[in-house]
Amino acid sequence: MPAPRVARVAVDVPLAHLDRLFDYEIPDALVANAVVGARVKVPFSGQLRDGWLIAIAEESEHDRLSAIRKVVSAEPIAVERTYELIRAVADHYAGTWWDVARLAIPPRHATTEKAPQRTWPAPTPLGEPSVLPAYPDGSTLLTALREGRAPKVLWQAASVHCGPGDLLGGVLEAVDATLSSGRSAVVVLPTVREVDRAVVRFRKAFGHGAVGSLTAEAGRSARYRTYLAASRGEARIIVGTRSAVFAPVSALGLIAVIDDGHDGHEEPRAPYLHARAVAIIRSSREDSALLIAGHGRSTDAQALLQRGWLRELAFSPTEARRVSPPVRAVSEVDRERDPTAARLRIPSVAFRFLRDHLAMGPVLVQVPMVGFSASLSCVRCGNLARCPKCEAPMRERSRGVFECGLCGHRPARWSCPHCHTSALRTPLPGAARTAEELARAFPGVLAVNSSADRIRDDVSSEAAIVVATPGAEPTAQGGYAGVLILDAEVTLARADLRAAEEAVRRWSDAAALARGPRDGGSVLIVGDAAHPAVQAMMRADLAGFIAREVADRAEAGLTPAVKLARVVGDPEAVRGFLDNDEWEGVEVLGPAEVGPDRWAALLRAPVERARELTRRVKHAAAIRSARKEPGQLSITVDPESLED
Repeated sequence: MPAPRVARVAVDVPLAHLDRLFDYEIPDALVANAVVGARVKVPFSGQLRDGWLIAIAEESEHDRLSAIRKVVSAEPIAVERTYELIRAVADHYAGTWWDVARLAIPPRHATTEKAPQRTWPAPTPLGEPSVLPAYPDGSTLLTALREGRAPKVLWQAASVHCGPGDLLGGVLEAVDATLSSGRSAVVVLPTVREVDRAVVRFRKAFGHGAVGSLTAEAGRSARYRTYLAASRGEARIIVGTRSAVFAPVSALGLIAVIDDGHDGHEEPRAPYLHARAVAIIRSSREDSALLIAGHGRSTDAQALLQRGWLRELAFSPTEARRVSPPVRAVSEVDRERDPTAARLRIPSVAFRFLRDHLAMGPVLVQVPMVGFSASLSCVRCGNLARCPKCEAPMRERSRGVFECGLCGHRPARWSCPHCHTSALRTPLPGAARTAEELARAFPGVLAVNSSADRIRDDVSSEAAIVVATPGAEPTAQGGYAGVLILDAEVTLARADLRAAEEAVRRWSDAAALARGPRDGGSVLIVGDAAHPAVQAMMRADLAGFIAREVADRAEAGLTPAVKLARVVGDPEAVRGFLDNDEWEGVEVLGPAEVGPDRWAALLRAPVERARELTRRVKHAAAIRSARKEPGQLSITVDPESLED
């Protein structure tokens, strides 16, 4: 019986209506190397294009087939499970297979592929776990991982330096338990800086040669070498940034996504996938455990928890307050009555906080990132100004013109639903200037700046004022004596639907660098003490706060309570796209102008109809590409932000 000679190939074409497999003949000269998962070159529409050999069949429905021209590499990369995962992610985001494949599979490095590879040693087992067992059901989670089961868990670590707040320590324990069952683990972090920190600790724990690092910044050779080791079943522990979630390790047992609310987990290129969503899809398809871990929690993870898809691993607020540094808040004061505030732009209480804690060691001062545009708020009560039509934040694009940042609605007269005032104001940041003044206020104390291109990895335990922007905070030996969070109201006033959620995430991460209450550590927030986000920090009740955020989003019809797709582009392109489907069962908001010659529309459907929405979006995109409709268009499913 003759061997199968039909290759089903995923061809590198950017058109949505051609997002499928094509049949090609395997010539005699290429039979030996034309294996499933191989890179090939095939003729397509008069050009020679890249492709992946996905499957081999005995026959085709077509009578005449073009032949594969070349097998670029016989290395089996795009095997069935890899192809199916990429296909599932592409369908989830209404994108094409090749768009996702470019993100999931690193570029080939021929020299590395042909060179002899080193031997990967077996990971060294860890000692007795101490971080996760401190939590209710933490030992149960480790037992489930050792037994080869696949729990799906949201772990909110306490915001304290070391002990139960040792986030990486807990992930290490979960990975070790997974390895003991004979399976592999993938750990995904939001930034290269955090990956580098984690890899040092992982290699110290499991052995230097047993841990692979997978980041684009490592270079093509190093990245491809690690990917090959995972694909060949040699690397059992992979630590990396968002694309590492696709690492093809054998016998996947655990995917850990750390700090899933961080925007570093979102891919800036189409189809704008998020590592958390890919991890959820993959853990479901491969029946592996999933650990979403962080000092805070995202509304997306909270929604999965409320639907029963994730289990919670966290302290109660009472227990969290017992082990975490106490959090206080002080509001901005009248500068005319407070000479310290007039000189340093911080209240006297914050100045004394710095002075007192510097006597015990370094103090972290977190200032908001500069450069964002603040949203509008009511002059009288200070509440965020929201669109009366869709509840999104209002903003001022040009002087005196107030409009919704989401749907573009411009009310003739905005009125605050709380105090019925129509006057609006824009809070002024001033974070950079505040940082400079603080550095000059204590001339006898070392001042360290960690922001922009001056990010520091760590500082000593000596007294110092460490001024840092969110995500750029250095670690301190033994933890910080105190953490001062400035301009909380500015952070909360960001023109973003996730402003409050993001503020709590940033503050929790900063508080996690402080010493515990027994060692004198504490946190002071300069902002409105009555704001729910600040209250959540003070009460250590982040779960309650995020649950309310989810409820508010459900009421406003926003993610994660509903399924959304956002279409942005040229006016004629947006209108043409919307005309390509009847959108039955889908609510269409817009289109509306969101910038010069730039329009946007929002497609909304209930969560239970999520697949139907993405199917319709993809169908409309396929019609657009088949008709060669003009204009630029960008489609984002499950947008993390509704801002441009």
